[in-house]
Amino acid sequence: MNVDNLNIIEENNLLIITPGRIDPGHIPIIYYPGGLVSPEAYLYKMGHVALRLQTTVYIIKAPFNAAIFNVSAAGRVIEDYGLQEAWVGGHSLGGISACRFAAGNSEKVYGLFLYGSYCDQSIKNFEGPVISVMGINDQIINWDNYRKAQENLPPDKIILEIDGLNHSAFGNYGLQDGDGKSTLSNEEVVEIIAAVFEE
Repeated sequence: MNVDNLNIIEENNLLIITPGRIDPGHIPIIYYPGGLVSPEAYLYKMGHVALRLQTTVYIIKAPFNAAIFNVSAAGRVIEDYGLQEAWVGGHSLGGISACRFAAGNSEKVYGLFLYGSYCDQSIKNFEGPVISVMGINDQIINWDNYRKAQENLPPDKIILEIDGLNHSAFGNYGLQDGDGKSTLSNEEVVEIIAAVFEE
């Protein structure tokens, strides 16, 4: 379908968002959704990111909506679409999946982004940018695990903890049971998400 100069197709277990104009200076983005969250829940915000950056976004459709069962998916995207480099990351359990991919495939990953997530294994030697965005109002994440897992990130990591942001706001799937409330608008969250890729 075409929405506001944005083309969205489904193929190869992916949702692919492509703006009408591609800026070769911006790097494609591969996105692992959160656990049990429909990939379509990320189309609105990542669609705005694709338009803003004029780059393609690949959202992975994992078995049972659990990206942890499809950690290698980013590698297939890179190979199938001939990507020279890509941002790889995701939301919640999807971010953990992206970390596991980056840990074993650092040469294929330009940078790693984490939304309401953390790395459960070491990527201390990863040489690209690593940016973690966490909402202060997030009541889904295990904060002890999140704090401890920061030791797994490279020394020059960027960690952003945003007032008013919760866990659910990274997508558009409603308020996750047990989460805190977000005080930010969709537009404000899009700004936060997009800023990661504008380093």
